[in-house]
Formats: sequence, structure tokens, C-alpha cells
Amino acid sequence: MCAKQSVGIPKALSYYYFYPLWCAFFTHLGVDVKTSSTTNRRTLESGCSVVPSEACLPLKCYVGHVLSLINEVDFIFVPRLVCLEKNPRVKLGCPKLIGLPDMVKALIPRANLLSLDVDCRTELEAKTYTRLAHALGYTSAEGKRAYDYAKEEFKRIVASEKNPCAANASKDNIITIGVLGHAYVLHDNYLNMNVWTKLSDLGCHAIDCHHLSDSDIENGVKKIKPVTWYFEDRLLGAAVTFRDVDAVSGIVYLVSFGCGAGSITNEIIELEILQHSSMPFLRIILDEYSGETGLMTRLESFVDMVQLKARVLV
Repeated sequence: MCAKQSVGIPKALSYYYFYPLWCAFFTHLGVDVKTSSTTNRRTLESGCSVVPSEACLPLKCYVGHVLSLINEVDFIFVPRLVCLEKNPRVKLGCPKLIGLPDMVKALIPRANLLSLDVDCRTELEAKTYTRLAHALGYTSAEGKRAYDYAKEEFKRIVASEKNPCAANASKDNIITIGVLGHAYVLHDNYLNMNVWTKLSDLGCHAIDCHHLSDSDIENGVKKIKPVTWYFEDRLLGAAVTFRDVDAVSGIVYLVSFGCGAGSITNEIIELEILQHSSMPFLRIILDEYSGETGLMTRLESFVDMVQLKARVLV
């Protein structure tokens, strides 16, 4: 029996994709799990104070969350996401997710990190998590049981959040807007400046691209040339799905300034939408200097354009 340990999980980046898996895994082992607080101004400012200015906004935010967990837990969990899928094609994490533990350790040497390398090309995921359990002093059998439980719980939670795009669309005479972006932007209301509330206040029904069904995403990806990065590939699939569903009247795409992989996929998404449809498309680039007034002005203009187009087509 291991002594009670605590693990902190920064509420940023891959947290918004895999937290249910990690929380269930650690909890089943008997490890206390503590997440950092919701992003606020202090979180971002503390991250910006140590991260080079050229880095992307979500990385600065992540480091701020790591700083908030120091001295609060025994370990801070910072995974390395190298390869998340190998069939039918290899799909990699973006460079910041591959190098995340190294960057955090270099920027915050005093942080006591706990990591694991997720690379499905070289090792089964179950084996990866068994090694993580070993690092905490648990047996292989305990690690395997915790992983099996966590994986099933993760699948259940993810499945409950996803629906076909057509089912997500508004059934009333309300404009439906598809919202694109990484989950760590769309689900962090400080970084996205409460975009969901703003769209609702403008009378729109907004669909989160991360709530689309896997079949919608996969069918969308089949219609375009895929990219190597796992999360960007899914964004491309979501963009094509929004483009091809009649119930969606426009697309808003939230982009982080300084995103390396995004510098390529952003252009592909815009070309796919504008060259193959007449759907209104708005790309908003976010950084630590973005202001809510500017965002609201652009959203108001965009919604006016969508409404005008809808009236013309009636």
C-alpha cells in the first residue's frame, strides 16, 4: 500500500481533452487529484512573466497554471503527447504538446513534474499508464486495473457529449453558428472572452465543434487532404462538416496567436470554406492583448452579415 500522494493537473491545454481519463486513473489508484483554478488575469500574467513572448497564448496560460500548483501538491502532471493515433495514418501531437515537459522544466526548474510519454507507435496506451503507476509506487496489476477503469469511464463521458451536427442545430428560426477552435480555447472562458455568452446574447445558437460525433469528424476529414497533427486534423474535419450542413449559417474560428501548426491549418480551413461554399466565415486571432470590446464588435458585424444573407435567400 502506497502512502497517500497528491497530483496536480494544470487546467489548460490537453486537460480539456483528457482530464476525465487522468482523473479516473489517479483516483482509482488512490491518488488525490487537484486541478488548478479557472484561468484568470493573474494566471495568464504569471505565465507571460516566464514564457518567451514568441510562444502561443495557450502555452503561456498553461505555465501560469503550473505555477499556481507549486507547493500545493506532491507532483504536477505534465504529459508528453507524441503520437495519438497510428491507423489508418500516424497523427502526432503539435510541437508544444510533444515538448511540453521539457519546456515546463526549463522554465520552472523547481516544479516537481510527473510525466508520461504517449506514443502509440512504440507502446500500447495501457502499458504507458502502467509505467505511470509504477512511477507512483503501484504494481503493474494495480496500474492495469486503474487504466481499464479510467478508459471505460473516459469513453462513457466523451460519448455522452457528442451528437451529429444536424442534431445539434437549432430547430427554431434561430441562426446556427458553428464554432471552431482547440478545446483549450473554446472551453476556457477567460481565453475566449466568453464567446458563447456573446453569441447567445446576439440571438445565435452556437455549436461546439468538440461536441460533433466522431462519424461527422471522420467523414469531414475524408473530403480533404489530411494533416499530420491529430488535433488539427479533427479541426479540419469539423470545419468541413459545418460547411456542408445546411442548418449551419456561419462559422466562427478562434485561433491562438503564435500557434505553429495552426499557421498551416488555419489557411487550409479558410480556403476549404471560402472556395467551396458561400458560407460566412470569421477568423478571430487571440493573444494576451485581445480585448472584449473588439471581439464583440466583430461578432456583431458577423452576425449582421449572416442575418442579411439569410434574408436575401428567403
